[in-house]
Amino acid sequence: MNSKIKKMHTLFEDYGIKRSCIKIYKKITHKEERKYEKWIRENELSKEEIEMQKNRKFIKEPKFSIVIPLYKTPEKYLREIVESILKQTYSNWELCLSDGSGNNSPLTDILEELKEKDTRIKYISSSEQLKISDNTNLALSIATGDYIAFADHDDLLEINALYECATLINEKNTVDMIYSDEDKVSMNSGRYFEPHFKPDFNIDLLRSVNYFCHLVVVGRKVIEKVGGLNGDFDGAQDYDFVLRCIENTKNIYHIPKVLYHWRAHIDSTAENPESKKYAFEAGKRAVQEHYKRIGMEHVEVSETKYPGIYRSRYKIENNPKVTIILYNIRKGDQLKKCLESLKKQSYKNYEIITVKTNRNSINLQKEKNRASERAKGEYLLFLDTNCELIGKNSLEEMLGMCARKSTGAVGCKIFYKKKLIEHAGVVTGVDDFYMNLFKNMRKAENSYYNRSDTQMDYSAISGPCFMVEKKVFEKVSRFDEKLKEKASVIDLCLKLRSLNKLIVYNPYAVVYDSAQNRDETIDEDLKILKNRWKEIVDKGDPYYNQNLSSKYNDCQIKI
Repeated sequence: MNSKIKKMHTLFEDYGIKRSCIKIYKKITHKEERKYEKWIRENELSKEEIEMQKNRKFIKEPKFSIVIPLYKTPEKYLREIVESILKQTYSNWELCLSDGSGNNSPLTDILEELKEKDTRIKYISSSEQLKISDNTNLALSIATGDYIAFADHDDLLEINALYECATLINEKNTVDMIYSDEDKVSMNSGRYFEPHFKPDFNIDLLRSVNYFCHLVVVGRKVIEKVGGLNGDFDGAQDYDFVLRCIENTKNIYHIPKVLYHWRAHIDSTAENPESKKYAFEAGKRAVQEHYKRIGMEHVEVSETKYPGIYRSRYKIENNPKVTIILYNIRKGDQLKKCLESLKKQSYKNYEIITVKTNRNSINLQKEKNRASERAKGEYLLFLDTNCELIGKNSLEEMLGMCARKSTGAVGCKIFYKKKLIEHAGVVTGVDDFYMNLFKNMRKAENSYYNRSDTQMDYSAISGPCFMVEKKVFEKVSRFDEKLKEKASVIDLCLKLRSLNKLIVYNPYAVVYDSAQNRDETIDEDLKILKNRWKEIVDKGDPYYNQNLSSKYNDCQIKI
């Protein structure tokens, strides 16, 4: 009983009374699972749609080789995944099975039976027991398709998985890699749960975690460039493989549909991440080797408190100067706290320029632009004096990422009221054009797939504290002086994105904001943003999945 009381006390301490009650209610009522069940019903294919897909003739009809390594696979799971492939509405495929169980394999008779059942099914066996990479490579050796689709031996493909891939290949000029959304399936295949609705290609998220996971489809030409799976990374061999692939092509596409079902059981990372600690160490090495291959040896990769999520630290080269532009100046304790937090920073090569106009003034953006013209630094940090940088490395964390050629701006994790999130990335193109993700969540609360604690790219960041390279800031004509603070920062980020620059969220740069009620964007500003960035409104934010709510900022399913 004492352990239960202690657990309840920790829950209330971390989440607060209101959110704790909501969390307990959802757990008891299975509210999230029921919501996803409703989403499945609303999005499942009708009989007419299934027939349409089966009868559709494509201009391009690529052949997919589905590669699956087997190792003493339970018969039930093997038959179920094969059946899910036989039901595919797109028919130009082959199934390449590799049995790495060794001599006297229990699978031989089943595999012979399956081979006789459909000529598109073939298999190869090894007299020796094989590890995962060697086993997968053996399956690859008999694949003849234009594209290779990777799957695990105990999972399931959705009926339209290959059809959606073929559709995409016909819509785009060149497709080299495809990944889809996914969910988990119970051991008896009777329940689907925990969907993962992913963003479009997000390089900093991929360097943090293998969010591609399943379904992954790769063009033969790319595989011929990078080779097969590397046994040195067994446990994270798919992560290493995906990183090598993205280094060799830019034609990477995401299908925002659940096309793969990951079976969850106690010994799999789908259900129990702690069961494969060796895999997470291999994942760290995979990311570190990725940086070395692309000439970024100065980046240090480390594991985090979340198994399978990694942190990248960028060593700062050449000691560039940072100009810190302080605005909303008010005499008193808060200004003193802000300045004291800057003095504590480990990075010392900075200058400070003050802007006396406060954040509600129509002249604020003009004055910040003028301050940037006087700046001697290569990088600009715009900082509201209501903000304090927490710890000694926040400035260094922002500068390290901002110094990359690919980066446009870097934002940080911002708290207010000490424990509530104010900023952890901004989504654009939604109902009110922008939305601060995870706003008002408590510091200790788990966000959607731990995104608030993960380095990744977004379309925009928030205004009280962010960094931008001066020459890039000037290239996009600085702040739009017609817009107020928050709208002008979002507009700036989107201008940087139009130069193919990344807007990076780094949660290891942490700020406390004592100001309140920053959501001051006026209707006129929103109208300007919606008209100026109509394409984003029409197409949606590439870093936010269309199946997630634009009403709630905690990534709830949209139904």
